[in-house]
Amino acid sequence: MKILLPFQDPFNRTLDSKIMSGGTENFCKSIYENFETIPYYIPIEQIKWNQRQKKEEAQKIVDKAEEEQVDVIISNFAQAIYNSQTLIKSKIPIMFVEHCIYPIPNVIYRWNQGIKNGHSLFWVSEWQQKKYEDMAKRTNQPVIRHAGYIRPGYVKVKQKLPKKYKYECGTIGRCDNGKKPFLLKQLLKDTDIKSLVITSTTQFDKDKPYYERNQKWSDVTFDDPYDKVIKKISECKTYFSTWEGETYGLTSLEALSCGVPVILNSDKDGIHASTIIPASKEHYKVIPNKSKEELIKAIKSFENVDRKAIQEATWEKHNKEAWKKQFENCVDKTIENFKINQTMSKITPKRIDSIFLFRRYIIQWLKNLIKTRT
Repeated sequence: MKILLPFQDPFNRTLDSKIMSGGTENFCKSIYENFETIPYYIPIEQIKWNQRQKKEEAQKIVDKAEEEQVDVIISNFAQAIYNSQTLIKSKIPIMFVEHCIYPIPNVIYRWNQGIKNGHSLFWVSEWQQKKYEDMAKRTNQPVIRHAGYIRPGYVKVKQKLPKKYKYECGTIGRCDNGKKPFLLKQLLKDTDIKSLVITSTTQFDKDKPYYERNQKWSDVTFDDPYDKVIKKISECKTYFSTWEGETYGLTSLEALSCGVPVILNSDKDGIHASTIIPASKEHYKVIPNKSKEELIKAIKSFENVDRKAIQEATWEKHNKEAWKKQFENCVDKTIENFKINQTMSKITPKRIDSIFLFRRYIIQWLKNLIKTRT
């Protein structure tokens, strides 16, 4: 299997970077590490390109795929360059994997056009699918015929469990108003509960006010490499997923892989997508959005958990072999869908009429045969 992987990173990091920018980037890195993959790097500055530049770049992706004779293009980003009309005309199957909730409804039209051309789209959770269905209905668009679900990650590091935890609760998240990792600190201020925030510095002007407002907190670590992040989160008694808009929650998976039970900050409907990750209902709790009282109660409820049991169960459910098998199945489905679409598109109206006439002939022949035998 040969893959072309268009890739961008909010900090312009490459797939070899030891620092993980987010879940989508981690998924791309997992593909890069496990399969024959040709990365196609696109600088983050592309968001400022005009339409002509974006169209030219999309054509370069198609040309690169044809030049390398890849089996599939895997597109992980919702911006127009990754699912434009130019790209979806590709004669190589495209596997779209949507990790987020992209706020621009036009993306639904672009995905539907891609599917019409024989390409395939995969979600990461049913929660995410429901959000897109709601968006389609609000904007009077057809509901997307997605090809299924894909797990965006697996457990990579089997961290040795510490004998004692250093923090009662920890979280991981980019330093911005969306992920809001410092919600943990804000909810636990004026308590004696020791907490840890693992986050990033910021390069974007829109995030600087949030970053500057939260520099005062103690027990905060910035821009740690992946292995250090895993070690730090293993030192926590519990993990708090601060963002109610997670479509999967890779950081929750990482916490569980260290034997750390998770607390999920629910959306307005009392739901959080990451409930699909734990191996047991005993390994997580969902709390009302931004509830200080319920967060404290949840932290205290995990006083005597068997961390080794959580770790082992998580590893059994989310091991690399299971992830690779599912990933390969999704790629196979993408290629097969494309082949079927290409075959059907070659059937002319004249051939369709012939098929229907032949079908009618066979049905009539069978009816006559039944009559002669009765």
